[in-house]
Amino acid sequence: MRRCKDILALHMSHDHRGLPSALIAALLAASGLCGAATMAADAPADEASTGPLQEIVVTATRHEESLSKVPISVTALTQEALDLRGVKDFQDVARFTPGVNIDNSGTNNISIRGIASTGGAGTTGIYLDDTPIQMRALAFNPDEALPKSFDIERVEVLRGPQGTLFGAGSEGGTVRYITTQPSLTKSSIYAREEVSYTQGGEPSYEAGIAGGMPIIDGTLGVRASVWYRRDGGYVDRIDPVTLATVQKNANYDQTMLVRLAAVWAPTDKLTVTPSYYYQDRYRNDVESYWPLYSDPGHDRFFSANPTQRSAPDRFYLPALKIEWDLGATKLISNTSYYHRQEETGYDGTLYNLGFYQSGVFLNYLPDGSTTSAISPGLYPLLDGHGIHLPRAQPPTALRPRSTTASKT
Repeated sequence: MRRCKDILALHMSHDHRGLPSALIAALLAASGLCGAATMAADAPADEASTGPLQEIVVTATRHEESLSKVPISVTALTQEALDLRGVKDFQDVARFTPGVNIDNSGTNNISIRGIASTGGAGTTGIYLDDTPIQMRALAFNPDEALPKSFDIERVEVLRGPQGTLFGAGSEGGTVRYITTQPSLTKSSIYAREEVSYTQGGEPSYEAGIAGGMPIIDGTLGVRASVWYRRDGGYVDRIDPVTLATVQKNANYDQTMLVRLAAVWAPTDKLTVTPSYYYQDRYRNDVESYWPLYSDPGHDRFFSANPTQRSAPDRFYLPALKIEWDLGATKLISNTSYYHRQEETGYDGTLYNLGFYQSGVFLNYLPDGSTTSAISPGLYPLLDGHGIHLPRAQPPTALRPRSTTASKT
């Protein structure tokens, strides 16, 4: 198993008053925002951690409401709560949310209260702000996109059917990622850095910064964020025949995230919020290892898969949200375009070995036909001495052909 030791973890937000002014100015300059922006002063961090419980306002019912008054079962985690628990994506959120499970085998299939789908349309709605990003219909488990938890105002998990407000794909529930919105009245900055070491593998690290400020007080505001994380690998990929190392620490995982947003309020009744979200994740190889060649007690993990199973996953989401307050009625329009490109693969090596383990192979006859025969010299293919792959058959052009001999 992988064992990690944290070396450095630094989390900063607008409520940390102890930061030097030079560091704040440098962070503002790095984010591309005006260096003269002032930071909003909220309650000190020590008061927030030791004082009374903070009331969380959610939009699970499509309007702002106190979490304690929402008439449905909701779990809401703010950015502070996510950082405190070390949450990076929904796989971590599921650990702190009752009644929620996620398939970590590669499908990212989210099950809420035991309701999940192994094919066709999913049963859990996944929203990034107001745009659904879950896969609609496949003949097998979908590999859902999981936004990373950086510069997130909160994550809401709604348990139970949510089809009335969130569509037919929310039979079991809905997961909502609410990003931090730009402000018309105050400036803020948030940054997070982390470094850790994987025993027997590579170090892992991340760095990100987000900041927002009003351009025209009360009328126009902007916010930008950028974040990068790399999880170091610890499984070496080796050649299954020669056992030579093909790539050390092959199972590394890296993600880059960029988000831009603005808010324009020409009147106190109308707001327009354009935004752009981009996430690029690349998993170089799978985390599975072969016990035959590995020594977990000494942090030595090897995979003899003959092919690399990388999984690039990139998506971007431009959106335009318009809110118009008509007094007793509020109109909300959200226009977006979600584009995702992902490549996944299936490796049938172990399946094929299980088939060949029976010892039945095809023998080529001189006339080009084949017969099944037991090959005792190659059975079993997988034992305590290693893996014994069958000799590759020659191409058709090189196979012996039947000949006719005559005697005179």
